[in-house]
Amino acid sequence: MKKKYNFSGGVKCLPINQDTNKYIINYVPYPTKFFIYVKYNTLKKNMLRVKINQKVLCGEPLTFGDSSSVPIHSPTSGLIENVEFYSKHVDLNQENIKITIISDHLEQWIRLKKINNYKLYSPKSLIKIIYQLGIVGLGGAQFSSAKKLILSINKVHTLIINAVESDPYITADYSLMHNYFNEIFIGCEIISWISKVEKILIVIQEDKIELISKIQLLIENKKLFKICILKKKYPGGSSKIIIKSLTGKEIPNGKHAIDIGYLIFNISTVYAIKRAVINGEPLIHRIISLYDYQNNLSKNFLIRIGTPINFFLNYLKIDNNLNYKIYLGGMFMKDLLTNLNYSISKDMNSILIKKYKKKNKKLINYSCINCGYCVQVCPINLLPQKLYLYSKNNNHKDAKKSYIMDCIECRICEKVCPSNINLVKYFKNEKKQQNKIKIEINQKKIFFDLFQLREKRILSQKENIYKNKNYFNHLSLIESNILEKLSTKKLISNKEIEKNIRKEILRSSIKRVKLKNKIL
Repeated sequence: MKKKYNFSGGVKCLPINQDTNKYIINYVPYPTKFFIYVKYNTLKKNMLRVKINQKVLCGEPLTFGDSSSVPIHSPTSGLIENVEFYSKHVDLNQENIKITIISDHLEQWIRLKKINNYKLYSPKSLIKIIYQLGIVGLGGAQFSSAKKLILSINKVHTLIINAVESDPYITADYSLMHNYFNEIFIGCEIISWISKVEKILIVIQEDKIELISKIQLLIENKKLFKICILKKKYPGGSSKIIIKSLTGKEIPNGKHAIDIGYLIFNISTVYAIKRAVINGEPLIHRIISLYDYQNNLSKNFLIRIGTPINFFLNYLKIDNNLNYKIYLGGMFMKDLLTNLNYSISKDMNSILIKKYKKKNKKLINYSCINCGYCVQVCPINLLPQKLYLYSKNNNHKDAKKSYIMDCIECRICEKVCPSNINLVKYFKNEKKQQNKIKIEINQKKIFFDLFQLREKRILSQKENIYKNKNYFNHLSLIESNILEKLSTKKLISNKEIEKNIRKEILRSSIKRVKLKNKIL
């Protein structure tokens, strides 16, 4: 009997309708138009590689990358129809750049550089490939996988593969494992080759019995690999929770798992890394879970990045979209989609469809009664009721002391709150304020350091001028060999030297004239 790892807090979710076909990957036809959204704050003007009316091939990079973002690739061959600013689907204040591509339906690809034996390449070369092919964390963070690998070299001893999908409505990662585990296994070996880890832990939830047996059979003679079974609870997929459950260690505030020796990757990211290194494929598609509340049905689809959600819904014969509410995310962490022309992105793993009901009762928010239910379920051991009061009253100092930045926004505190308070909404706002305060403090520190340097420089100049003045008052230019001495004092300004030299020359000339007159 294998040990089952557990964590404090969390909630057990009732299983949804067990559809025998839920692990089958369905395919969606390609639309005529693709919409690619790029975050404006990470894209500088000179990072755009295409312009309007330019022809592109499938897999061709549309943007350059930099230290904080990876290149983005065209999901089809065709023509760039438009490049414009566009607000985000959920946050109207955040602007993106929207690239519209008209597909020619010819599927003409760029030349893919395949690799048979990755061990013939240095870790640096493999990381460069992963970066150039646009691989990011597909668990939702979208952090550059190449950057994570660079930071991990000579710093980590264990690779953790996150195969935990605790939201009952999302089965995208499990369907990927069910169909492509051999490729995921190669991806694990590639990452371990780059980071030189001592062991690889594959973490999966206890109810995936078929997959556990499959993994155990595959790693039977592999000493590097070990399977770890986690209790079925939400939210088990957070990296903080997984590391705490497996090792008992907590990631320090403001630090990353790499800082304590653990490199963690989502199972979909591992698959994407394998496809990039071995097959030379850029990241242009991913698996999306679709859950229909009305039919209690979950299905998985392989969709290209940039496919409009409206097109996807029409393909599923959901004709009148006004009758439905569309959410992005799972049962707990979901956001209402305001624009159906928004498209599939790299950080998306689930779409929920709910029939719109006009007579929905509006929930009334009551005052916090300090019942403590939210404390019992918090998987990070925070005190949500206190965080709520601090956030609501703009008590930033106490909110920071109560570790609000450690909140993973899993929303189970909201679900159990008998007062129906939107706790995470307050936490998100407070986190934004904390980030602003942090930026302001850093800026003040930089300005203060610059001010101190300026004061020090001015004081040093004054001291040198004073020393230089005394020096010229007591010695003559010739006797003191002042030019030679001045050249050794680098801090004395050139203007002051010239000024003093001119004075001494004038004095010595007057002296000579007076002496000459006496002689005559």
